[in-house]
Amino acid sequence: MRRPASLLSALIIIFLLLPSLSPAATIPLNDLIRHTEIQQLKISPDGKHIALRKLHEGEHVLVFMSLSPLKITGGLRGRGKEEVGEFYWANNERIVAELLSRRAALEQPVNYGSLYAINVDGSRGKLIFGWRAGEMQTGSKIKKAESTRAHATIIDPLIDNGEEILISTSPWARDFESHGSVYRVNIYSGVRDRVINLPQIGGRAYTDGNGNLIFANGTDKERNYELFRKAENGWNPIEDEQLSQSVPIGFDQKANAAYLVRDRKGATEQLIRMDMDSGHVTPIFRHEDVDITGIITHPVSGQPIGVRVDPDYPEAYFFDEGDGFAAFYRGLLKAFEGHRISFTSVTKDGSKAVLRVSGDRLPGDYFLLDLKTKRADFLLPSADWLEPDKLNPMEAASFTSKDGLKVGVYLTFPRGQRENLPMVVVPHGGPRARDYWQYDRQAQILSQNGYLVLQVNFRGSTGYGDHFLKAGTREWGSKIQRDIAEAAQWTIDKGYADPERLCIFGASFGGYSALMNPIRYPDLYQCAAGYVGVYDLEMLYERGDIRRRDRGVSYLEEVVSRDETFLQENSPLHNVDKLKLPIFVVHGAQDERAPVEHAEALIEQLDAADKPYQSLILPNEGHGFYAEDSNLQLYGQLLEFLDQHIGVGSTERAKK
Repeated sequence: MRRPASLLSALIIIFLLLPSLSPAATIPLNDLIRHTEIQQLKISPDGKHIALRKLHEGEHVLVFMSLSPLKITGGLRGRGKEEVGEFYWANNERIVAELLSRRAALEQPVNYGSLYAINVDGSRGKLIFGWRAGEMQTGSKIKKAESTRAHATIIDPLIDNGEEILISTSPWARDFESHGSVYRVNIYSGVRDRVINLPQIGGRAYTDGNGNLIFANGTDKERNYELFRKAENGWNPIEDEQLSQSVPIGFDQKANAAYLVRDRKGATEQLIRMDMDSGHVTPIFRHEDVDITGIITHPVSGQPIGVRVDPDYPEAYFFDEGDGFAAFYRGLLKAFEGHRISFTSVTKDGSKAVLRVSGDRLPGDYFLLDLKTKRADFLLPSADWLEPDKLNPMEAASFTSKDGLKVGVYLTFPRGQRENLPMVVVPHGGPRARDYWQYDRQAQILSQNGYLVLQVNFRGSTGYGDHFLKAGTREWGSKIQRDIAEAAQWTIDKGYADPERLCIFGASFGGYSALMNPIRYPDLYQCAAGYVGVYDLEMLYERGDIRRRDRGVSYLEEVVSRDETFLQENSPLHNVDKLKLPIFVVHGAQDERAPVEHAEALIEQLDAADKPYQSLILPNEGHGFYAEDSNLQLYGQLLEFLDQHIGVGSTERAKK
């Protein structure tokens, strides 16, 4: 997709003074590892202003602009080690933004739950929620803002109220076992009033979009999901099987009906509609192969009218024409064919909206839509130094495993090449996660440098139904690894990959797989690179943040095991003797999910066994590198490692 001339060229001149891209076919690594410049853009309820979160001098800031005339009206930049995160319009003049903080020894900013409110002209800025929001209470009866050690989720901006928002909180606690509350918070003073406590841990409350609480959810200590309905004096657990395993996603105010996504045992998710008066449930939609990715809502009523799913490429289905909006949405899909579309924000009267368009070769462009005239004007790119025509497309495919499961894969080829290529297998983290058809930085970095990239949604991945998810239970080191190996072999059999030039590289659970797959299939790969990986399953019970809460331990016992022999048999650390290839170990010293002790213990065993390896451990990075300099080191060294072992001429070098 070629970008049109920018409607907001003035903003680009002021804020996006970027170097032009070299005419060379290969995009430089420096450009691929850069953070996107524009990361969020939303229009005000009255349509007179836009707000955008952007990168400025290495920090995320908030910029406010009027649309007519087009000019900057204000902004927000954090103090010290603070910067701006997600933001929301609370009324026509005021925005509430999350504040992120950089810890002393960590590059990546962390959300500690603070909310900051500010006007579009940059005035009346105030911290309204968080641990630093407290004000000294004097003898006066006037209420003051209070300090709160908790994370806040805005569950209703209360646009018609104009002075308050409704938030659902999750308290700080190392064991993650404290109940949160729902508060009404004044967006000017920070004064709050507790509405009700939450009935369970790890969940949140939901409203009807008009400030009225209707549901809350959470899990018990055994991680059993629970849904509650608001009662006159509290919360009542929902016993109905169709509803008890459902997540609220929308509301029809005219019909007094709620929409929920129901988790079904042994099958994919289902969208259902619940009449709030009678309690009657009506099935609305389900996809045979995949779960529901997202909901499409009407821009004025907010009522769900369609769904988004990702069987391979993104698809949209409608169950309500929404006064012609569904037809308009289909027109947008056709206009932006081959891309994803999503609305970031809509004006209160439904006349204007901001549309985000993205794809496998497009990190994200923003358009201003006039929903009355059906006109779309280009606003801003998220990364205008990346030319879509020079990025490599991602292709979706699938194969059937030996035991009959359909396994989805994504392939990213080097430009102009499709046969007998050096290939990097990149298993995703989680394992309860999945890969999607979208812009993928790692896939671009590797394919731009001549490598075919294979991503595998192995069993145990989310998004393919309950049966597929549970097929990965206690199969971390066995059937999941078999799926990955079968996917690699399938690619070889197709003629895409050179069987003499395969490497595996992954992060987190993908880092575990990057070592475990060569242990299980020693003749398949020529090298392996583990990034912030888990290498000792026993250590999950002893180090890191998962073990700190009962739900985390319960998760490990369910999906991994507690049996010592089983854990050792399925841990790379205890099978180093089976590794017969060069290893690259990458880790962040501040990693709390997979502590650096995993990498250190693995390196110690590799040394003891006299196995070839190289390592990169950075002191200020966590579970995934954040700083551009850190990523430049990571991918620069990874590409050198790959070139040495499976790159051009590597086979000939190995024979000498």
